[in-house]
Amino acid sequence: MKKLFVTFLLMVSVLTMADGQFTGIGGGLAMSSGFQFHDQILTVNKSNFVAISFKGFYKISVPFYVSPSFTFFYPHVTKEQVSKQTISSMMFDINGHYFLNSTDRFEFYGLAGLNILFASYKHSGEGLPAYKESDNAPGLNIGVGTYIKITKKFDIYGEAKYVFNNRYNQFMLNAGVLLNIEPKNKHENKE
Repeated sequence: MKKLFVTFLLMVSVLTMADGQFTGIGGGLAMSSGFQFHDQILTVNKSNFVAISFKGFYKISVPFYVSPSFTFFYPHVTKEQVSKQTISSMMFDINGHYFLNSTDRFEFYGLAGLNILFASYKHSGEGLPAYKESDNAPGLNIGVGTYIKITKKFDIYGEAKYVFNNRYNQFMLNAGVLLNIEPKNKHENKE
């Protein structure tokens, strides 16, 4: 887990030193098909479907962008008579975006990138010792996205992607709002 986290931090550090700039930051909601913790087909081992996400757009050179993001899934809690099971998860992504088509109001892009999922299972109950188990798994993302210009300062974005992982494959939809840091360069002075 430490190696994965260090790799992610190294990639983010390289982005800040590259000859580019952040052009937008924002966040929104995500929906997921979910996954089964350790592939155990039990209702108590299913992750939640709803998450909040935060992301940024980092311009390398038109039409290439990099988008780091963080997604936190609401915990899935199952309560029984004397016990409680909780599945928690979060993920970090670094996606490359290639803008395919641009108009005055719409931008369409394909995306591909790296994903690191952190998941944990916790069981607690009356008269029972608490049990906790965690797992992490690297994966790959592939998908498409768009954002729509609302004003010079704000865009609405939407993405659909599939996360390929050796244990926790899932389909995700993200939607939210982006704050444009340099709206004139982004929408008016197209290169």
